[in-house]
Amino acid sequence: MGCTVWHAVRSEQAGGIARRDSGGRIPGVCHGFKALRDSLCPRGSWRDSIARAEGLAVGYSFRLPVDGAAGWVNPVRFREAQFLIWCARAAVPESLRRRILDVAQAGLNWPLLLELAKSHGVESLLARTLTGLCADLVPSADLDALCRRTEAAAAANRAGAGDLLQLSRAFDEAGVSVLPFRGVGLAAMIYGDLTLCAPADPVTLVRRDQLVEAHQLLVSQGYSVRGGEGDRAVETGACERQLVYLHANTSRQIELLWAVRHARMIFRMDRPEVWGWARPVSLDGRKTKGLAPEEAVLLLCAYGAHQAWRQLSLVTEVAGLVRAGRLNWKRVLTTALEWKCYRVLLLGLALSHRVMEAPIPPQILDMIAADPDVVNLARRMPKSLLLQQQEGLDDHDVGALLFTLQDDWNARWRYGIALCQSHDPIIHTTPEWFRWRRSLHWLARGVSPVHTLSRWLSPPASIRHLFHR
Repeated sequence: MGCTVWHAVRSEQAGGIARRDSGGRIPGVCHGFKALRDSLCPRGSWRDSIARAEGLAVGYSFRLPVDGAAGWVNPVRFREAQFLIWCARAAVPESLRRRILDVAQAGLNWPLLLELAKSHGVESLLARTLTGLCADLVPSADLDALCRRTEAAAAANRAGAGDLLQLSRAFDEAGVSVLPFRGVGLAAMIYGDLTLCAPADPVTLVRRDQLVEAHQLLVSQGYSVRGGEGDRAVETGACERQLVYLHANTSRQIELLWAVRHARMIFRMDRPEVWGWARPVSLDGRKTKGLAPEEAVLLLCAYGAHQAWRQLSLVTEVAGLVRAGRLNWKRVLTTALEWKCYRVLLLGLALSHRVMEAPIPPQILDMIAADPDVVNLARRMPKSLLLQQQEGLDDHDVGALLFTLQDDWNARWRYGIALCQSHDPIIHTTPEWFRWRRSLHWLARGVSPVHTLSRWLSPPASIRHLFHR
């Protein structure tokens, strides 16, 4: 965010000493809107839509409340971001209802709020809260647009649930083990309502050793790997990435996932415990196999870390699983230690507690508080909701994030070698919060020449799989 915006807002928070113009705006804040847009929306369609929102909000400034709502001010997040966090939950507690009403009455940049909700995958949750609490305070054009999008998303999710059930039956008949991960399956488990998630394409977990069979079944059902890439790699057993399939007639997509990876390091998600503890989940009144909440929390935390927790929907999903109150915490912690993702879990739980006030057990909060790296990182995500976004983490920082979260010294430096071998951007431009920058720099100076030599001596990637049969 531009310094002009930050200093003006902080001055207002410090005691209302910032001068205002005749319209009640803080001087300099309007001029900082473009800088705010650029920091919020670094690329893609979201930035374009914020630009459209800017045109609808000419002259708008980020005014902080100076009346009874002043108690809610959060110095870490800007006003619309904090409001979105309060609203992005299936059930809003009574303690937040008054705050939501006060802030809505004080005025918001509604186009910006709606664009944030869209980008973070929580439009349906926002619409549910606004229509239930303060529909009369939202500009009718903005509320109508939000409701139209959420109705379309609900219809798409119901259609997606039907496709997922049909494919699940086909997989079962073929003896292929799959489980719904993100999308309608997870929304049904957390909220009991599959319409409360973003209209994303279903993400399905599959066993690595059944990837070829799953691929062949999807092809027989009219799907193909998006872009036509990867078919040969799957059929030869050499595919090491997630696969997105597109249906030829309906254009619907489904994603097969067995691991998440970064810098040649793979975190497997097709663990025996995932299938061993699977339980039925209801999709639109029909039963299918689903994840147990304990394994779902662990997988979400690992997935979120590999995404730098850039979407609020990831945090709300973890918080929703915690709020459901059905977690066997002993099993969660034991499994995290076995999977070597203990600190990854702590970060996900820290975010769910810090951002969404999820009721984490006191013993686990003590574990989080005892880990300064986890506490520090939890303050920096999701980046696009922070007031000072230069302090946040994004895709560029994933390597440093995962390096920091390794459970022990041995795992951390094996990961460091992988970062060097893959020429990860973090080797050359390390963030200020990363306390191993000098050590990683010297490691890269030793590893890079050896890796370059090994690449010259190794066979081409196109025939490498022949040597591993």
